[in-house]
Amino acid sequence: MSTSVSVSLPPIVTPGPSATPTIYPAPKARTILTTIARKEISDALRNRLFLLALVMLVALSLVAVGLGATTVHTRLAEYQQSVDLLKSLGKTDIPPMPTFNPLAVSKTFINYLAMLGALMAMILGFTTIDKERRAGSLSLILSRPVYRDQLLTGKVLGNAGLMLALTLAVGAATIVALAVIGGVGLGGDAVMKVTLTMGMSWLYMLTFFLLAMFFALWMPNSNQALLLTVIIWLVFAFIFPQIGDTMDLDNQLPGGFFASMGMSKAQATTALQKFHLYEVIRDGVEELSPTKHYERISFALLGVKTEFAKNSWLEVLQLKIVNLIGLLVPIVLLLSASFMVYLRQET
Repeated sequence: MSTSVSVSLPPIVTPGPSATPTIYPAPKARTILTTIARKEISDALRNRLFLLALVMLVALSLVAVGLGATTVHTRLAEYQQSVDLLKSLGKTDIPPMPTFNPLAVSKTFINYLAMLGALMAMILGFTTIDKERRAGSLSLILSRPVYRDQLLTGKVLGNAGLMLALTLAVGAATIVALAVIGGVGLGGDAVMKVTLTMGMSWLYMLTFFLLAMFFALWMPNSNQALLLTVIIWLVFAFIFPQIGDTMDLDNQLPGGFFASMGMSKAQATTALQKFHLYEVIRDGVEELSPTKHYERISFALLGVKTEFAKNSWLEVLQLKIVNLIGLLVPIVLLLSASFMVYLRQET
């Protein structure tokens, strides 16, 4: 007796048309840079140490500008009182208004920025890398469609934009204070000089931001990176300029060595030619300092150095092109070194 066994087979399913996978477009480079830059600005405004340095710098700058504008107002008021007194006495021979430079009130700001501005920039440069390294988010960010050069460029742009906004705000406050408190309206050339001075301040701060960022990228130990950054800052911003000033032959006596000897400028120049090698070495030490370049071009633009007071802003830039190059070269070198180090890292 035969038994038939029936086997039920699963139904044959005819495959339908394969679904086309959805391809999401990669974000544009500009969008990536903007997003990273905004994040950097947001993080900086939540950094307590940065905010403390920022408040101190802004407060001291506004005080300096306010006091300077008040001094300008006082000098104008004193002159006007003298004119009114002479007129009341029937005098017709009125002396001309004494010449003074209202832009020189920003000199104190330059001194503040050389210290607090550089310190604030170094805080930004160090934390922009250290915060990601401590949180372990660098690898996470790079796992997204973000390239290393885009990440670093976005960080630089965000922090550079923040520092530029700060310096321009101080420049605008200077112009307004001179007009409102000092009663002096600046012409187009003077406004341009203030704007360029703030631009030089931005370049100076950017130099130390890049210095701190480079060491943070190069050295895995955050404490060592921060310590080395501070040491380099002290050497180039304070020690080298001090060495240059101390070695200056004309600074050996108060009021100038050559002036105390009754020598004219031509005679002093002739005397210095006998110490040519000495002067080359001394000047070379000063040329290594971004702080010295920043002071020289800023004081020339503001007319603190009286020999540049009558020059236009363009003439000052032409006369101080060496100092402008002295500010740009470290930025180019540090920026290039930062990209080279970061692009070669595996993590």
